[in-house]
Amino acid sequence: MWNRKIVTASIASPVYAILLACGVTMMGVRENGGMSGVLNGFLLMTVAYVAVSFPIMLTYGVVTSWCSDWLANRLSSKRFRWFTSFVLHILFGLVLSWLSLLAATLFYLVDRLLQHRGDITKPQTVKSLLIPIGYLLIVTGSVYIIDVIQDLFVRFNFF
Repeated sequence: MWNRKIVTASIASPVYAILLACGVTMMGVRENGGMSGVLNGFLLMTVAYVAVSFPIMLTYGVVTSWCSDWLANRLSSKRFRWFTSFVLHILFGLVLSWLSLLAATLFYLVDRLLQHRGDITKPQTVKSLLIPIGYLLIVTGSVYIIDVIQDLFVRFNFF
């Protein structure tokens, strides 16, 4: 079960960052200069959100998700376990802030999808930790490459 929770945190963190950055970026589209400003802002926000949300999901999210499932198994009938677990996920998510409601819901949904998939081995768990790390490296590299290309266009007056 712990392996599944860690894989859930690895998957849910980048997805959460993308959804949150989409919401923030779409609100500020008019203020940003153009498409390139919006794209750079979006990519940099996702990097920041993954860098912040992944350690929180890996520690707080994994432990509270385990507690939610354990309490749901103890307190409710088999028929209502999923609902009890969902409510507990939401309550534990409310402790941090209203933004964490999206993270708690996403964590719950990804965890349920992985639960139906079957057992997750330790090597799969270790490999899943590369998802947020790889995402950070790829997106940061993309922002750097976009900036270099923009500087070349400006320097050689290609606009």
